[in-house]
Amino acid sequence: MKLFHTSPAEITEINSFGRFGEFLFFADEEYVMTAGDHITYSIEIDEDDIIEAGRLFYHDDAEKLQGLVERVMEVVGCDEDTAEELIAQNEDVHSIDCDIEPEDLAEASWDIQRIAGEAAVILGYRGVEMEDEQGTAYLISMKSREADLDAA
Repeated sequence: MKLFHTSPAEITEINSFGRFGEFLFFADEEYVMTAGDHITYSIEIDEDDIIEAGRLFYHDDAEKLQGLVERVMEVVGCDEDTAEELIAQNEDVHSIDCDIEPEDLAEASWDIQRIAGEAAVILGYRGVEMEDEQGTAYLISMKSREADLDAA
């Protein structure tokens, strides 16, 4: 499957710094989230390397995600079931009663998206499919895979 990522700057190195760390967001068609010039990248990835967020906790190895669930519980101030629902993208921090100030909800939501990506990697996948404000999005681990990015 061919996926696309747009960036306001050339990507020369993938590191673990920043909100999404080693992950980049992709879509099945080009989308632009920047006001200025941008570069479009594409990758080819096997669909079997991606898990839907809603299936994370149905995986045979879901118990390996406990540490991530505990991180979400700590950040959000919620119970275990709610944390799992947040990671699985079945719930959103904007629509639950939580211990996060309204001005911090977007950042918490992005952090949980990254945690969903981390969950996919723990389970042996390269990325996770989820829904965001743009539609279907794919958060893909690009650690040491800069060469996989093809500039369009």
